[in-house]
Amino acid sequence: MRTLLDRLYGASLGLAAAFVVGVFLLMIGEAVVRKMGGYITGANELIGWFCAAGGFLALPATFKRGDMVRAGFLVDRLRPAARKPALVACLVIALTFVSYMLYAVAAYLWEGWRTGETTQGMIEIAVWVPQSSFLVGVLLLWVAMADELLVTLRAPAGTLRAERAPAATDLSTH
Repeated sequence: MRTLLDRLYGASLGLAAAFVVGVFLLMIGEAVVRKMGGYITGANELIGWFCAAGGFLALPATFKRGDMVRAGFLVDRLRPAARKPALVACLVIALTFVSYMLYAVAAYLWEGWRTGETTQGMIEIAVWVPQSSFLVGVLLLWVAMADELLVTLRAPAGTLRAERAPAATDLSTH
């Protein structure tokens, strides 16, 4: 199960990277085409959708790798016996907020699908299509947080830290 989840987070991050590359290619392409007197229909909309997809699909891997803003600078100063309850409380609070976010995003997309809402602008498609990356990213963030909560509950208190230790490669770049 661990391998499956890690692959899922990695695939989501890879897809996010592809969308970021898509933003780059569209922006460069749009600049080149404009210099030649033309334009790429819907480039601005696509860039916006790709930016959102890149951001939301990167959330699960970012969270699991410890690269998201956390309260570790406070929690890691606690004794191990107090650290575990503090980490569990932080994760439960975060999971509660992300649960509501997941509910709200799903309801928003469902409403757009149910009413047949379409995007505005040069490219007209069902609004839920570009917004589905928002739902997938938040859903996978929820899974990553639930995963982290279960890992934290199972781990001995003395082994837990909120912040990841810097790798040797991190230290050599500073």
